[in-house]
Amino acid sequence: MIERLRNWMNTWFAIKGKRPTLNRVIWFSFTMTAVVASLIMGISFYGRFLAQAEETTREENQFLMEQGSYSVTTYLRGMMNVSDSLYYGVIKNKDLSEPSVEEAFQLLYETYKDDIEHIALFSEKGELLQISSIGSLLTYENITKEDWFQETLSNEGNIYFGKPEVSRYFSQSQSGYSRIIPMSRVVQMNIGESVERGVLLIELKYSAIEDLFGSVVLGSESYLYLTDGNGDVIYHPEQQIFMSGYDGNGFQTHVEDVDNIDVFEQTLGYTGWKVVGVTQLGGVSLSSIKSVLFVAFLLLFFLNVLLVINSFLSRRVSAPLGALETAVSRIEEGDLDTEIQASGFLEVWYLGNAINRMKNNLKRLMEDMVKEHEAKRKSEILVLQNQINPHFLYNTLDIIVWMIENEKKEQAVKVVTALARFFRISLSKGNAIITIADEVEHVRNYLMIQEMRFKNRFTYNIHVDEGVADLGTIKLILQPIVENAIYHAMEFMDGDGVIDIRVLHKGADIFFEIEDNGSGMTEEKVEAILNGEMDKNSKGTGVGLQNVRERIGLVFGKPYGVYMESEPDEGTKVTLQIPAISYAALRDRGLD
Repeated sequence: MIERLRNWMNTWFAIKGKRPTLNRVIWFSFTMTAVVASLIMGISFYGRFLAQAEETTREENQFLMEQGSYSVTTYLRGMMNVSDSLYYGVIKNKDLSEPSVEEAFQLLYETYKDDIEHIALFSEKGELLQISSIGSLLTYENITKEDWFQETLSNEGNIYFGKPEVSRYFSQSQSGYSRIIPMSRVVQMNIGESVERGVLLIELKYSAIEDLFGSVVLGSESYLYLTDGNGDVIYHPEQQIFMSGYDGNGFQTHVEDVDNIDVFEQTLGYTGWKVVGVTQLGGVSLSSIKSVLFVAFLLLFFLNVLLVINSFLSRRVSAPLGALETAVSRIEEGDLDTEIQASGFLEVWYLGNAINRMKNNLKRLMEDMVKEHEAKRKSEILVLQNQINPHFLYNTLDIIVWMIENEKKEQAVKVVTALARFFRISLSKGNAIITIADEVEHVRNYLMIQEMRFKNRFTYNIHVDEGVADLGTIKLILQPIVENAIYHAMEFMDGDGVIDIRVLHKGADIFFEIEDNGSGMTEEKVEAILNGEMDKNSKGTGVGLQNVRERIGLVFGKPYGVYMESEPDEGTKVTLQIPAISYAALRDRGLD
């Protein structure tokens, strides 16, 4: 199949048996790309529209669900306030035998009769002491065995909300029975001279809960329901949905097992009840015939416009591209002096100029690579020279021999250990990158050895900021600077020379400061050293400093490098600046 398609394309594109023409290939490619892109964009936009519409619906439903939850919470708090008012304002402060108690019960009932079915007060033994509804009589003989009564007595100090049930403890003033939710609490009652425990029962009308949830209008595929803390349904708009899950204690919800729904859940404070909102996903679609026809018309119109534009562009692009291909072929053969005459469409003109710039950049890059390779080779030679200084090694070995001959074994061990650490870090298994901690340790060992060689000639101090020890640096950038300070700055000092080494973390950079109180230099000499203009045969040519400066520039580029401040008879301060980069990140650059 693929081979047939290829043969057909070659036949259609070709002219007089030659290879496919650029004009036709561009036209066909642009057209097919535009068609595929149009289809992908159409599908993408359609999916995005559905997702956005679905998200908007979800947010609106969640807001309405939160409003419903807030309404139920407000309602329950109001009923709890009624219970508090009746308990603390009437029952606890008055003798139950007073007529005002019955009046208070009746007044609260009349005030909240739209939400309350009955208000009753029982003794701990289940005897009816007060009731709000005139004419209502207790007909249930053993109320103490009811679950809500027992739970109330076992949770003294809390208001207990029971499960929905039919009001069956009182004779009804009207025919039929009402569904209620019992709300009860333990109260302390004044009966004559004694204080006894009792149970205050407020039967909340189930219809009040239904009205609250019924006022929340969601989409056709969304609904709210109410459960207790155990998941038993207290209210559901279609209670029969859960009839199959009835277990004798309530209706268990299983919406979490249903696919393609979004569930919102919010706990109602004190009661532990939960308002659960269920939204059916995927309910939004472009089902309108007009919408489908409009999208199809736009697609066809867009494709026709593209066909016309592609025919025009294919002719305009093919000619300049042919000239561009010829010039690129010459560059590919190695002729980097070829000049490309950019022409044609803006894109082709940009392409020609871009290839010109690429060619010029390639020439400069090749020249820079040669220069950089040469500079790196020279730098590596100088690094090796600084790593293994024969005079330094011979003088250190002479000190060790002298210490052993004079039975100063502890000092000899100290020098040998410092020398071993010095060369261990100098070699570093051939790695050019080490941690700042190793670089500081290297110069510390170097100074320890030099301090023993030049007894009483100088002292040194090293300070390292916290958090920089594990950062990376180029190996052996401190030793050449410190070596200059010892051999040149301290040359005429006698016992009061000081070398201060500081490693500072400022912003995104690390600064190594090496400062001495030696003889110092003039501004002209500083400039000459920094510019590498010192006589190679003179003393203090700054070869080591130039080596450090070149290596920092090669690795990190501008603005990093070496800076020097000095005044005659005031000392010299050399500052090395590198970026604050982790050791691992610096190693990843492939410098080793």
